[in-house]
Amino acid sequence: MGCCFSRSAGPNSPYPGGVPDASSRAINPPPLSLPEGIISSNPQAAALSHHRRRRDPRPLDQHINRPLRRHQWTSTQRVWTRRDLVKERAEFFDTRVVCRPEIWQTLHAALQVLWESNPEDSQDEDNALATAQTILTAAEISLPTGNLVNGAYDALGNLYALPEWVVADPENLADDRDPDAKGDTSTAGEETAGEDDDVDSEEAERRREEKGKGVLDEREMVTLRARLSETGRDIKVNVAKTDSVRTVIKRITELSSLPSDKKIRLAYMGKMLKENSSLEAQGWHVGHVINALVFNR
Repeated sequence: MGCCFSRSAGPNSPYPGGVPDASSRAINPPPLSLPEGIISSNPQAAALSHHRRRRDPRPLDQHINRPLRRHQWTSTQRVWTRRDLVKERAEFFDTRVVCRPEIWQTLHAALQVLWESNPEDSQDEDNALATAQTILTAAEISLPTGNLVNGAYDALGNLYALPEWVVADPENLADDRDPDAKGDTSTAGEETAGEDDDVDSEEAERRREEKGKGVLDEREMVTLRARLSETGRDIKVNVAKTDSVRTVIKRITELSSLPSDKKIRLAYMGKMLKENSSLEAQGWHVGHVINALVFNR
């Protein structure tokens, strides 16, 4: 009889019928589920319980990525002019010190394509969005909503926040001569002179190419490797360091046998290259790959 009374009656006993006592309750904590009464009366508890029951089955490396779309907005805080936007956008990207600098450069390059396009021209708008999307995709930049104002993420999950005035022009953009605008007008003449110089140099370069006066020294020739965004194929061309980007694009187009409805723009280190300037003047180094972005005319 003594052996029967010595049997354990706790919840961890190998014998059935045990009743949990105070000691067992202290040792064995209750389950994580919440009582139904608390869940029904507390919305936060209900949300927590729902979150515990359901988990996102997608891998962590699969980020939500929507197609790029144009952002539209109207300024209510200040009067923006074109000069203000150009100046403050340059300052914005020059002062980015967090996250990865190459991603900021890529975002800048994609935005430059959008800034230079004409939203009222549907074909030009479609081409600009396609080109900007190609730039972002090549750098593995994802857009959870498709709108850059809502943030962009790199492949490591870093967030890149962009204000509205950086992403797009306001619909109520003021004229630079508007007396109500607070922009700095001291550099207006300098900017206009710079644009005139670009046009003059572009025209001069075109005339030299047409007349065949550009005599190249073989000692200045280097091999450039351009990677086509459409196929990922590398095109090797022999160019001079002083050749304009326009000349390089022409040779790449000829060697790649692209259809007539396609055109190429070159990008290097996340920055779109100016066609009227040389590769060397824009920081290109011999041996580095140039990105050849292919899109419709």
